[in-house]
Order: sequence, then structure tokens, then C-alpha cells
Amino acid sequence: MTNTPGAEIDWQEESRRFNGVANLYDACRPAYPEELIDALISMTGIQTDSRILEIGSGTGKATLQFARRGFSILCIEPGQNLVSVAAQTLKSYPRVEFEAIAFEQWHEHPGAFDLVMSAQAFHWIPKAIGYAKAAWALKETGQLALFWNMYPDPTDAIFSDLHRVYEEHAPELSIRLSSCEELIKQREADIKESGLFRHARVTRFPWSVKYDALQYVGLLGTYSDHLRLSEERRKRLYEGVIEVIARHGGFIERPYLAVLYVAQVRRNLLTEHAI
Repeated sequence: MTNTPGAEIDWQEESRRFNGVANLYDACRPAYPEELIDALISMTGIQTDSRILEIGSGTGKATLQFARRGFSILCIEPGQNLVSVAAQTLKSYPRVEFEAIAFEQWHEHPGAFDLVMSAQAFHWIPKAIGYAKAAWALKETGQLALFWNMYPDPTDAIFSDLHRVYEEHAPELSIRLSSCEELIKQREADIKESGLFRHARVTRFPWSVKYDALQYVGLLGTYSDHLRLSEERRKRLYEGVIEVIARHGGFIERPYLAVLYVAQVRRNLLTEHAI
């Protein structure tokens, strides 16, 4: 019932879907636990004079959390509508810049950044391109930080009722291809298998967000797998979701597991992985 996309999906096509719901994405998608941001800063040792590159910055959910702490950030985001929303949100932070371009097409600045980070986006980029370009952009002691809000299987009764709604109206979305822990391990393995980074440190941050029915349907409307449904199927699905939430008191608490990966670049291996 949640969006847990695979690794080798056309990022540009998915970007167009997200770009088409930019305002909804900004209104409904959660940000990240402040504890995760603080841990990332502590683990990487970045300072306010450090240079940060953010890949797939979207509407600036994570960007804002760093900008408020005084960091300088170059944001790479292919969706122009997403960039426009982010630029409006971050207009009071002159140290944040945007380039509306896909990361695959971006001409990296070799050895220019202390930190390359990506929130909820790096899995859309082909691995061979994403890790190599990120590594090239980093200074010799630079760090990669990837983080996602993941979706542990909830056990509350409301989710059992929602499962039945999905089985009726969108059964393909009710099938979970892998567990949350399997996905965490796979993403850790991806960093290792790139050969360009040292051992990744993985930290978990459980948290949750409470939604009313319309807020929750709005959230669903930002998931790429839901956006692939026909308009009529989405309508029937969302009507069923609203009815379930109404029967359970009008609110739903969605559990999240924010997962942070931090790894230092191995600059001596970059020549063997030239793009």
C-alpha cells in the first residue's frame, strides 16, 4: 500500500509524475526527523562553510532542514515545478541554489563538495551513474549521505481494513515485493558494490505522522505507483480509503522508519570507475 520502487526505473519518467503534483507533494509528504539531520551532521563533520550537493531535492523538504542550520547547498532537481515550489519555500536562504536538470545529465564539479546527499530520490538513478557521479563530485575526504522514509508493515486494525480496500480496487499495490529490512540491506549492499565508498554506517529513526482522511489521500496521491493508476481506479480506491478512515475515528497514524546511510568516498579508486 506504499511506494517502495525498485532501483532501475526511469527517473525522468517518474520525475515527470512527481513534477505534475508538485504542490500536493509539498503539502502532504513528510520531512525527516530532526534527529536524523543532527546525526548526519555529526557523523559527516560538515560545517556551515562546507559545500553540499543535494541530488533530487524535490520541493526542498530536506533542503530546508539544512538551510535553517546555515548550510550552503546546490540542489539538482529535474522537475521545474518542484524547483519552483522549493525556490519559493527557500527564498529567504540565499546560500541555496538550484539547477533544474537530471543528475544523469548534470556536469559534475570534480572534487568540489564536502557532502553529496539525497533524500528519498537516489533509488531512481541508475546505480552505475549515480554512485560514480556522486563520488567524482566529492573532495578527497568527502562523504555520501543517503536517506529515506521507509514504510514498515503496520499492525493496527485500520491497516488491515485498508488492505482489503486495496485488494478490491488496486490489488497490485497491496503486494509487497520485499520487507523493509531487506530493502535496507539491499541499499547498504549497493553502496558497497559500487566500490567507490568505504563501509556505510546505517542508522534507523522510527517515527510516525498522524493524518486525517483528506491528508492521507493527498499523501497517496504523491506516490508514483498510485499515480500510474487510471483516474477512475484512483477515485474508487481513495473513496474506499476515506470510508475506512472515517470508520476508525477520522484519523490514521502512519508509521515511518527513516534510514540514514553515511559513507566516505574512496578517491584512490575513482580512476578505475571513470564515467
